[in-house]
Amino acid sequence: MPLVKEAEILEFARQNGFAVPGFFAFNYEFIKEIIDVAEEENSPVVLCQGPEFIESFGEHIFTEACKAAANNAKVPVALAVDHTFVTDESTIPALLRDISLGGWSSFMLDGSLLPYDKNVSYTKRLVDICKGAGVNACGALGEVRRFFPQAMNYSGPFKDDFVVPPESMTDPIQAKDFVEKTGVHTLAISIGQYCRSLWDGEKPPFHKTARLDFERLASIRKNTDVHLVMHGNTHVHESDLEKASLSGVSLIKIASEQALLWANEIRDFTLSHSEIMFPEDIQRTALKQVKESMRHYIRLLHANDKVKKR
Repeated sequence: MPLVKEAEILEFARQNGFAVPGFFAFNYEFIKEIIDVAEEENSPVVLCQGPEFIESFGEHIFTEACKAAANNAKVPVALAVDHTFVTDESTIPALLRDISLGGWSSFMLDGSLLPYDKNVSYTKRLVDICKGAGVNACGALGEVRRFFPQAMNYSGPFKDDFVVPPESMTDPIQAKDFVEKTGVHTLAISIGQYCRSLWDGEKPPFHKTARLDFERLASIRKNTDVHLVMHGNTHVHESDLEKASLSGVSLIKIASEQALLWANEIRDFTLSHSEIMFPEDIQRTALKQVKESMRHYIRLLHANDKVKKR
């Protein structure tokens, strides 16, 4: 099945009442696991990665690897560029570089931590570029607290009873204004999800304590007609993620959980198997855990068995 555009996959999800999983290729081996599990579960999938990683992996080789994997997959696969670590004047040039690579059909600019007017301005610039290139632009409104430098306005790791303040979440009326002013194709929203710092030392099983504001989601859905995206979902209560997938969210991204699963298993394996030499052997159990995590989310989001078997 050929590589498809993200817009096509998200519209299919909207029409069939589920959320597409967005998984991140944190190295080249992750690409195969993402495609394999999507095929095994007959699920469409969005393969994601951010500009900094794409560049460090070798943007041309990494992009061609992702395109080749998608073009040979038995299920629909779209490629999406996630947001940069920090959003500033360097963000648009980085996304322009990735647009020029071809294959990537969605580009995210997360200006949610900027003043509203600057978020609108930056996002509108990206939208205009993406429209000219025939690809999607994803904007963001509402803070998803995370480990990036611009979000370090809190001290220490989040407690298990942490609740995202309402003023940090997406305002439904402002969302309408934002979509109208920017013309954005998809909107990443904040309705209660957050990421703990990757350096807090948490190990699996992860604390799934974040709860979502479904009244807010319904109001955002009523006020906008664009596809809605959720990121920062590793610590969201699973019953809430499942409900979100059935409540009008088209794309749900999972990243931190699979990165941490891989990292923790690699550390444990190398300490107890010093005789193992080949990278393939060292990664095998870590990649198996990553794959099973992805399988779990595919089923949780009701994305399995949505593609006819070839």
